[in-house]
Amino acid sequence: MVGIISSGIGSGLDIQGLVQQLVEAEASLPSQRFAIREAQFQSRLSAYGSLRSALDTFKNSLTRLNEAETLSAKTIATSNEEAATVTVDETAVPATYTVDIVRQASFARLTSGAFANADATIGTGTLTLSLGSDSFDVAIDAENNSLAGIRDAINNATDNTGVQATIINADDGSYLVFSGASTGAENAVTITQQGGDGGLSAITYDPDNSITNLTLSQAADDALATVNGFNVQSATNEFSGVIDGVTFNALEETAGETFTITVANDTSGVESAVKRFVVDYNALVTTAGNLASFDADTNIAGPLQGDSVLRSLTSQLRQELSEATSGAEALFDTLNEIGVSGDENGKLVVDDEQLASIVSTEFSAISRVFSGETGYASRLTAIIDEFTETDGILSARTEGLESSIESINQQRERLNSRLVALEARLTRQFNGLDSLLGQLNTTSSFLSAQLANVPVPSSGNN
Repeated sequence: MVGIISSGIGSGLDIQGLVQQLVEAEASLPSQRFAIREAQFQSRLSAYGSLRSALDTFKNSLTRLNEAETLSAKTIATSNEEAATVTVDETAVPATYTVDIVRQASFARLTSGAFANADATIGTGTLTLSLGSDSFDVAIDAENNSLAGIRDAINNATDNTGVQATIINADDGSYLVFSGASTGAENAVTITQQGGDGGLSAITYDPDNSITNLTLSQAADDALATVNGFNVQSATNEFSGVIDGVTFNALEETAGETFTITVANDTSGVESAVKRFVVDYNALVTTAGNLASFDADTNIAGPLQGDSVLRSLTSQLRQELSEATSGAEALFDTLNEIGVSGDENGKLVVDDEQLASIVSTEFSAISRVFSGETGYASRLTAIIDEFTETDGILSARTEGLESSIESINQQRERLNSRLVALEARLTRQFNGLDSLLGQLNTTSSFLSAQLANVPVPSSGNN
């Protein structure tokens, strides 16, 4: 039977408190050391994260400067926004064009004669409906030979190539209307019938074969416009390829009243892209400076003060910015020539007036400074990628710090295991001491009692 031990009963000592203090004393120095090291690692880890974020932002501005859509961008304006919507890409040439929307594209519409109502019986057989060169067949029998039944059979046909049927209930009767889904002269609608009782001939139309039992209420036709006096046509209302890099979509006919479409270089967009590049680079410089700083007054260093990775990165970027672009055809080959220079703090400064002047007079030259293999955007991006890609330098440093933090956690676990064992050992030892002191106290009490009963010798005469 295991005895129940109550710590401190024999000695009166606070055994639990003593053990706890000894265990805490044992844990104190290692715990402080772990905390300090982990804080240092976490600080550096966070610092690399801030650096990566600044690099990503700067890279985004470089990406925009390396895209033709940015540095060769065009603006588009029209004097009649209700007549047409207009879009432009970087291949367009700055110029003004005079446009007239003579006719919008239309789809074919055929209308039957009046029937009594939608339930009126038409006939049976097979209808062949064509939209341009595509056709499909619809079988009409006693189950669907009404006006409504024929409408539903056509619209529900799984191989319908683009002919829709509707019923219009007018004052003088019900009309079956057929519409083509596509505009353009090549998308005429024809309807023929075969077999059956012949009643379906009332809704047939094939003018090439002199069948006109339906009325052509709207012909399929191409859109027609004039551009600088030249006729141009389109099967849809969209005119693409008529003007290089420009697409306009006819919204309404202008009936001889021309309007203008003006293409111009997007100078403000290019200026904004260059200034964004400067702002993002300066933000990167600020971030790097803060991470590598040292405050002599407080004796506090930034988390990456003296870090070789940060030093290498900033050095490479500064060096690349100071190098000229290559290429014999380049009108400008340095940032300074387009109004971007460095200051005493290692940041870039934009001369707004110089930049605006160059963008206005030498628009394409800006693209050659930044884009292409030898442009600043590609070269700076290559440096950034070396540090930020999945297997790049920053990833290696980050993984190393994360591994170090994990190692500290493992050391903490081992320390905790040792402390648990130490607590158990000290508890056993103090409980043993307490038991021994209890026994000694008992013996002492017994001896004291026995000695108290020993007769004291008499000092009287015999």
